[in-house]
Order: sequence, then C-alpha cells, then structure tokens
Amino acid sequence: MPPALLNVHNLSHRFEGRRAIPFGSFAVHAGSILLVRGASGCGKSTLLHLLGGVLSIANDSGTAMLDDIDLATISASARDRLRPTVVGWMPQRQFMIHSLSVFENLLLPVALKGAVTAEVRQRATDLLQALAISQLADQRPATLSVGQAARVCLARALLAGPKLLLADEPTAALDDASAQLVAQQIRAFAAVGGAVIVASHDRELRSLLSDARSTDDAASVEELILP
Repeated sequence: MPPALLNVHNLSHRFEGRRAIPFGSFAVHAGSILLVRGASGCGKSTLLHLLGGVLSIANDSGTAMLDDIDLATISASARDRLRPTVVGWMPQRQFMIHSLSVFENLLLPVALKGAVTAEVRQRATDLLQALAISQLADQRPATLSVGQAARVCLARALLAGPKLLLADEPTAALDDASAQLVAQQIRAFAAVGGAVIVASHDRELRSLLSDARSTDDAASVEELILP
C-alpha cells in the first residue's frame, strides 16, 4: 500500500468555553473513502473544517499531515491555498453566488486561482453531464432544487482534480436518484486515486459508496465513529 495521503494523530479541537472534541488517530490513502459517523454535534463537520484548512489546529491539539504538509504549522493563507487543488471542499451548506450562473459558480474556485483553460471548461461540462445537471448550466442558483444544488457543489469540489475530497452531508435531504448520482461520482473519484472523507448521517450512504458495479468503480470504504 502506498504512503497515506493524510495522517492524523491525536487530533482534537476546542471551541472557546466548551470541552475538547477528540478525533483520535487515523490515516486515509489514495483510492479510499473514509465515512465519518456519529451523533449530531459530535464534531463531524468540525473535523472536515480542520482537515480542509478552514479551522486552524492549535499547537497542543495533535497533528494532521496532508500530502506532506503539516496543517498545524502553516499560515491561514497557506491553508486557503490548499483549496481547490489539494482539497476539494463540499460543505454542508451549499454556498453559491446568486448573481452568477451555475456554470460560473462551478468555475469560480479555479478562476480565483488563475486563468480558466479550455480543458477546465470541458471538465466542468463533463461533470455536469455525469451528474445529470448539464441543462442547468445557464440557470441561477435560486432556481435549483436541493438535490440539484448538491450536485453542482460536488462538481465544483471535483473540478480542479484535488487529491482529497471532503464532503459534508453530501446526500442530506436528497431523493434516491440524486443520492445515487452523488455516490457514483464520489466512487469514481476514489477509483482513479482520489482520497475521500465523507461526514454523513445517511444510513444508506455506505451501501451506495460500496456498490461498485464494475472493477473500475471500486473503492475501499472504512468508517470512523466519533464519540
């Protein structure tokens, strides 16, 4: 097995005035999916925020090494630069700019880093097609259903070809068809060597993520249960 893309050791986080949330130690390899579970409020979203560089890791709160980068020691601006190329971020709340079209929202994280190439535009088109939302490219976010918006946000997280995908409740409130499409794309990303961490309450998601219909769509799925 190749070296882990992500190594977490004795990681925890404390919000001011509250007890520390323990996350323990674990590793995530390329081509694998880690499904994070636990009761509401146990820290699933907080863990993803720490690993995505949105929250800082305190000096005495453990370590997280991502692609040989120590997340506990780099600056806030360096953490921001992890997204979208090292980390693809699909937050639970589906933030989009309402004055932009779906396609423009999809391209935005890449555009903020530099020029959008023809190759990136083609990949964006391919992702919209794979997620069955290509007809929405020119629409505004306010016209989208919950399931459509979730698929746009997943496409946006995958567009730059990140090494690690972080998906927070990616199938929450989705119908079966939308959840299946989301799970298929997460599996496909892992199958070509991407690493994935998914935080979810969805009891059906593990079976969807494990439901490889061909050897090209296979990925190992492990679980991390937070106390």
